[in-house]
Amino acid sequence: MDKKIAPGFRAEAIQKINEKHKGNDAETQANRSLEALQVLSSLTTQDLRQDLDIMHPAGRIKELRGRGFQIQTYWENYPTASGKMHRMGRYVYMGKKGDAHE
Repeated sequence: MDKKIAPGFRAEAIQKINEKHKGNDAETQANRSLEALQVLSSLTTQDLRQDLDIMHPAGRIKELRGRGFQIQTYWENYPTASGKMHRMGRYVYMGKKGDAHE
């Protein structure tokens, strides 16, 4: 499900996506989320908030699904900064409905 991506590539990709999709309106946030999912294959709620400045990841994912993008949610446990385990979504990009590779 989650392919390993070199940290340098990931950081560079995130930086380019943030530079390309500036702004905080919902559409820009959704586009930033989509491109990051397409490039990196999967992101957690924390990744979207911390790295891509998406404050309501579930809302942006719902909008992308409404636009025909197939995004699976997997629930995983991650430690918080205080060390407590917290259930968090991992969003995995599966393509767009109607794409030829389906």
